[in-house]
Amino acid sequence: MQEDKAIRILVVDDEIINLQNIHHVLTKEGYHVETASCGNEAVENISHNQFDLIITDLKMPDIDGVQVMNIAKEMQPDAEVIIITGYATVNSAVEAMAEGAFYYMAKPIKLNELRALVKKALEKTLLRNEISRLKQHIMSKKGVTQFVGQNPAVLKLKDNIAQVAHLDCNVLIIGDTGTGKELVARTIYELSPRANKRFLPINCGALTEELMLNELFGHEKDAFTGASKWRKGLLESADGGVVLLDEIGEMPLNMQVKLLRVLQEKKIIRVGGTKEVPVDVRVLAATNRDLQEEVQRGRFRQDLYYRLNVVSLHIPPLRDRKDDIPLIVHHFLAKYPAPEGKIKSIEPKALDMLQDYEYPGNVRELENIIERTLALCGEPEIKAYHLPPEFGTHQLHFTTAAKADKPAQTLENHERDYIMSVLKSVDGNKSQAAKIMSIDRVSLWRKLKKYEESGFSIDEYLQKK
Repeated sequence: MQEDKAIRILVVDDEIINLQNIHHVLTKEGYHVETASCGNEAVENISHNQFDLIITDLKMPDIDGVQVMNIAKEMQPDAEVIIITGYATVNSAVEAMAEGAFYYMAKPIKLNELRALVKKALEKTLLRNEISRLKQHIMSKKGVTQFVGQNPAVLKLKDNIAQVAHLDCNVLIIGDTGTGKELVARTIYELSPRANKRFLPINCGALTEELMLNELFGHEKDAFTGASKWRKGLLESADGGVVLLDEIGEMPLNMQVKLLRVLQEKKIIRVGGTKEVPVDVRVLAATNRDLQEEVQRGRFRQDLYYRLNVVSLHIPPLRDRKDDIPLIVHHFLAKYPAPEGKIKSIEPKALDMLQDYEYPGNVRELENIIERTLALCGEPEIKAYHLPPEFGTHQLHFTTAAKADKPAQTLENHERDYIMSVLKSVDGNKSQAAKIMSIDRVSLWRKLKKYEESGFSIDEYLQKK
């Protein structure tokens, strides 16, 4: 078998003779084999090393083989597990297979059977790895900007993106502000059979109902004052392609009715017109709201929710995948080269500070921090003191709050704190703040108005030292 020398196997058995025999046989086959004489030792090994295959005895005095398997599957989901068992515990081994084991072997172990079973298990592992490699190759060939991260939730998201991309169903993308919902939508589009057609996004939270109607459906000549000629809307312009309805939760109820009709009948009527125009478009929708709750409150149509939510993809907030922050930071370091290419690295202390931060603005906020730091830093390495002044204040605030065991801030308060900190950093300049946060000025204005209506004084906040 190719790549055998790169394959790592962990053997776990409290019977030392069995352990030594298996180690000897598999080492002669060319595998890299490590051993553990108890379940606890195995778990310690798994937590520090990557394995392609784990062979574990079922009955052990501390942690049994099923527990070892469950822990291994949690830490290393791609590793296959073979259970070794005595004749009296075959039923337990079969149950272990139902829980995820590749197969089981009964004692006494037959060496030819061992070799064959290990080979089959590794063939499955290598096939899965090859499929994953090919998916990544296809994505890179298509020029897809990949979602950066190796957190288990992100790996699952990437896998789901690859699966739904080739389907032609509607997808609802759910995630906090700044998590990368449009990036996920673009990746789905670029991997889909519709990639040779257009991808057109629209921000439902940035337009009035009249403008949204015109943008989505287009208009006929003389449909309203100034309409000197007919114009296609996004749904018609994207025919054969993909439309992203960002902030779908902000769409007015009257518009929701019109959108539902398009999804049901695959036809649109331009503003001021009577003729039905067929459209072939895949609809992706994105939201940072709980649409089920919006349905219960009567602010979102249930029938539209079911039409959009054929498949849902949940993007984890950055605070729940802090182990990805070093990867993301280095991704942005490469994306935003410093003047004359001076900056090449970031010191551990600065990276630790970035990992300790809570990021109410998620990946978008981290990107803004890195871009701003690179623009102002003149040294070959980013150090802690290069990070923005207000960043240290926020980091202290979140750390102190966590230590005090205070109730966690709501998502809305996290978002408000982020928006206000950016606004304060540019002396209240709304246009500049909107540009930094990569949102349009209308959306920012609406959020600020909402804060004022809830009793939050923006002027008072901006005047604080």
